[in-house]
Amino acid sequence: MKNNVAYRIRKLRESKDYSQENMAGELGISTSAYSKIERAVTDPSVGRLAAIAKILEVDVTYFFQEQSTPIYKTEDQGKVYGYATKADIEELTAMINKLKQEIASLKPGSKTAAVKPKKK
Repeated sequence: MKNNVAYRIRKLRESKDYSQENMAGELGISTSAYSKIERAVTDPSVGRLAAIAKILEVDVTYFFQEQSTPIYKTEDQGKVYGYATKADIEELTAMINKLKQEIASLKPGSKTAAVKPKKK
């Protein structure tokens, strides 16, 4: 469990592009002391863990949750993938596909390319 908490802290920090120095500064501890938390050398106190959760914008229970279900199960529209729901991903996919079509129509020689007016 200790290693799992440390691992989750590190992965979440990295996903937010925070450095260990940033986290240590926010917590008022040395970078070395913070590094020991992420390496599971030391256990953070309940208060320190709550402070880490606040900085990383998650509920403290996040660090103790069982491993989530695999990402390939997409039945639930509200299921969260990182910080996006299935609906968010589907919306982004539709936007990307629309942009691809628009780009293809702008390429010279494309069947859907806009017709250029002839010079007189």
